[in-house]
Amino acid sequence: MDLSELFGEGWCVTLARLAPAQALERMGVRDVTDVADGLQLATERLEADGTRPDVLLLGCELRDGWSLIVELEGTQGWVGMDRAVLESLSAGGRVAASAFEDPNQLMVHVAADGQVGCELDAITGRVPYAAVDTEQAVGDLLSLGFSRGDEPTGQVAEADAAGRVVLALHAVTGVELQEEDFDGPWLGGLSAADG
Repeated sequence: MDLSELFGEGWCVTLARLAPAQALERMGVRDVTDVADGLQLATERLEADGTRPDVLLLGCELRDGWSLIVELEGTQGWVGMDRAVLESLSAGGRVAASAFEDPNQLMVHVAADGQVGCELDAITGRVPYAAVDTEQAVGDLLSLGFSRGDEPTGQVAEADAAGRVVLALHAVTGVELQEEDFDGPWLGGLSAADG
């Protein structure tokens, strides 16, 4: 699974252990509704004008109680990367993780039990920020070969940056993303949350 190949250079995906409608609401969507051809609509919004004050968020149900949220409009920042949003998605003992790609950046942020505790740079394979109380997530990442300062090793050293994103998301959530996960059906709506 290569998210960069699927979406190009501008995208954010979020995994949360909530129903899709709940996750979307916590991400600032007021009117969650069915969105036919969600990814096509998101692409059309980008092509028409990428400077709107609100962004289209799309969510679908995955396996084992997880939801996938996709956003393709990052001109105001990525909603899924906002600390307050990740904290809300992970509140109550849950884990939430978001990854984004902008030109020259490919990052993963992980929150556990209402606190963002880990940031990972997928290009370098390094974890430049990790809170002490998220050692489980950090341990899972380090065991794959992500590094706190040295060069990555193991599976991480063998993967390209896009592959590292999928490895990291799987390590911290247990969700192994598949291309068919992005087929929908989608729920979604507009969010004015600051990213």
